[in-house]
Amino acid sequence: MKAWKDSASLIVAARQGLKHNRSLPPTTIHYDYRLLCLKRHQNSSFMPGTYVFPGGLTEAADADLKWKKQFAAFGFDGNSFSSLFPENQKRPQIFKAELNELPREISLRITAIRETFEECGILLCKRLKKNNSTSEWAEVIPRAEVQSWQNKVHNDATEFYKLCEGLQCYPDLWALHEWNNWLTPTFYTGKRYNTIFFLACMPMLPQTKIESTEMEDITWDTPKNLISSSKVLLGPPQHYEISRIANFECLDNLLEFAVRVKLSDGTVHVLPGDSMYPDSVSLMEKQIIDHSNMTILEFRNVSLMKNRLEFYDLEVKKIVANHDSDDGHLTPVCLDKINLKLAKKK
Repeated sequence: MKAWKDSASLIVAARQGLKHNRSLPPTTIHYDYRLLCLKRHQNSSFMPGTYVFPGGLTEAADADLKWKKQFAAFGFDGNSFSSLFPENQKRPQIFKAELNELPREISLRITAIRETFEECGILLCKRLKKNNSTSEWAEVIPRAEVQSWQNKVHNDATEFYKLCEGLQCYPDLWALHEWNNWLTPTFYTGKRYNTIFFLACMPMLPQTKIESTEMEDITWDTPKNLISSSKVLLGPPQHYEISRIANFECLDNLLEFAVRVKLSDGTVHVLPGDSMYPDSVSLMEKQIIDHSNMTILEFRNVSLMKNRLEFYDLEVKKIVANHDSDDGHLTPVCLDKINLKLAKKK
């Protein structure tokens, strides 16, 4: 039995306002899109009060082979899904499928789409047949047509297939792009999750309706505002990924395991690529590197390559990264760089 549960999460970025103006001075920050975040209830058993992306646990219904029939009704065959399978053969463990179920590249996207609909009422589905249109941009079925289904799907994951049958639509898998994979570190007691993050970009802000039993607030905001606001508490994965996304001011251009280090004034979570990241990492056993005789700043100064989150108490205070990712992924934008750019604007 695995020590964690698999889940899928969706980073939704939607255009708001005019497209990014390339003629603006380089010292001006102007994001032409907003990111969607939901606030978990204060009494939640996992990360209470934090802002997260929509998402949740995988369900057997998401991987049911009968989904092939639904996609076939719109002209999709086995070759239609090839773009969902990266050429890189080294895949995260979460993509390892069981017998008699859909490939995880398909089912995890269904999970993310279903959970997003459950939690905030955004249904990323399409009705156009394959030979009419496919797009990397996400589209939604209008709220008026789907609002009666939100509670049904929330209470029973098998209702999502019935929704697609009844509304004659299919989950828009091709609008979800793989972004990153996070596993809850071993030093967290209680629940652990192996979560795949997808990214979906939308041409405009969609209508939303929050599912109030799990979430208490919904917000759309820029990457800079989300990571700098004192009113928005982000979990480490959300803080790190939003800081990565902050590299892009234009929506058109926007399309690991942590190990805890104890220090005298806080803790640091080092990620792959950091000089202090261990050569061998156990996914099951707690690993704590004790440098309690050093401060966070001292530990930073003795590390050549950095890819880490620095904490005082339980809140992320700073992301430090100067490494180049082996997989070509983005380096997160550090908050002081954003603030410096804004200061120059004044």
